[in-house]
Amino acid sequence: MKAQKIELSRAQVQQLVDHCEKHNLKQWFIAKDQGAYVGASAGPAEEQKCIFFFKGCDPQKDKDWYDTAHAKFGGNDFGERLDIESLKSTLADATMTAIEVVVTTRQIKIVMIS
Repeated sequence: MKAQKIELSRAQVQQLVDHCEKHNLKQWFIAKDQGAYVGASAGPAEEQKCIFFFKGCDPQKDKDWYDTAHAKFGGNDFGERLDIESLKSTLADATMTAIEVVVTTRQIKIVMIS
């Protein structure tokens, strides 16, 4: 699998952190099931979710989302949880304009963009 990337702007990172704090969530996640995305969820209702989809992998917007997610991430569903502190620390740096989440078969890497 080639490395897959999603870039979140500073505002999107702040939105995700705020969502986690509002719902007392200590973790955010990267998942592939009904699409491929990063985010956090406090329940099934839309207002309880803060989700950002990898390009082409949003079932609500992308006609071929299933095939795209399968091609990018393989056939198996997965979910990985990460500590919200990893995002809070990037926000503490005033020069951060975005982060890039990079997913490979061996690792998940968060790269700060200044």
